[in-house]
Amino acid sequence: MGARASPSLSFLLAASAALTGHAPARADETGSEQYAGYRFNVYSEDVLSAPALGDPRRYKVYSQQFLLNTTIGNRYALSVNATHEVMSGSSPWYVLPGPGGKPIQVLSGATIRDHRNAATVALTHDAGGNDTTTISATYSQERDYHSTALGAERTLPLNAALTLGFGGSFSHDRIEPFDASLYDRIQRAEKNTASAFASLSLVLDRVSAIESGIQLNYQTGYLSDPYKLVSVGDALDPDTRPDRRTEAAWLVRYRRAFGENAALHLDSHLAANSWGQHSLTLEANWYQSLRDGWQLVPGVRYYSQSRARFYAPFFAAGSGPDFSSDYRLGAFGAAAANLNLRKRIDHWEFSAGGERYHATTGYALGGTALADPATVSYTRIFAGLDYHFD
Repeated sequence: MGARASPSLSFLLAASAALTGHAPARADETGSEQYAGYRFNVYSEDVLSAPALGDPRRYKVYSQQFLLNTTIGNRYALSVNATHEVMSGSSPWYVLPGPGGKPIQVLSGATIRDHRNAATVALTHDAGGNDTTTISATYSQERDYHSTALGAERTLPLNAALTLGFGGSFSHDRIEPFDASLYDRIQRAEKNTASAFASLSLVLDRVSAIESGIQLNYQTGYLSDPYKLVSVGDALDPDTRPDRRTEAAWLVRYRRAFGENAALHLDSHLAANSWGQHSLTLEANWYQSLRDGWQLVPGVRYYSQSRARFYAPFFAAGSGPDFSSDYRLGAFGAAAANLNLRKRIDHWEFSAGGERYHATTGYALGGTALADPATVSYTRIFAGLDYHFD
């Protein structure tokens, strides 16, 4: 599902927030609250410990985010989200067979340095009674990558407890890889993504609510990674993937309040795509309000995915048109724990926290015989400051 909550989900979260007397802690779950905010985030991947050739230091990303939620008149709300990221580090390039058939990861020979700017603007019309319509536009730019997206969403109350949400989006991406002539990469390529979703949000009782939704995504165009190679026999070939992918996902979210100062958020996400991959995400967060405007939010998350049918760390011989050794297409699992601490003082609210994420092929459901040395683990720390207008 997309990173920004749908209006139907915002309704569900608002219902949970009303039960606890506090707004949700995550930036994408603020509903119709009016505020301006700033976030600073440091993301650092672990140094590669498996056998490797090249600089083992992985990606580090510094990001700044500016947010604005405000009303326009009595019926409209405007949301603006602007992000600037600076990233550097080595990236997995390809995998070679080592002694005993063990994979050896080859990383990019030079440290990658890049930056990304992105902005999303959304306008919501509230017709009353939780009947809302939202239109949004997003633009993202890197030195070699440009993406533009448009979206529309609608919530429609069916009765006092049940709300229907639905919508769709379309994005167009263009890539112009660095050093295309030097490394025999494509000069320019494009891809398109169309997405549609529908959800039902149900208030179960005074202390609990649930939402279930489905989403369909269809991608077409250049879906390979121009910066990766794959070992096929004695040759190094370009990463080559099918030119289309269809994905279906099912999401269930449950919210329950415990007294006036605590709430439990449970999320599950099940997805499958036409490349042969299946994935499962389970997440739990506990929202605990403390004295003097403090709020503590610990959480845990588990993720598992199966491999794409054309993935392997390396191939002994060629047997098809598609080959990839990108670890992101392999089978692996991951466990994460996070903690967020917030403090409200009049109109101001400060937040800080961190996350530790560890991934390995051993965490995958059902296991896997294809170990990949590039599977990533990372640490993330963040801080933010919000000003609430009301």
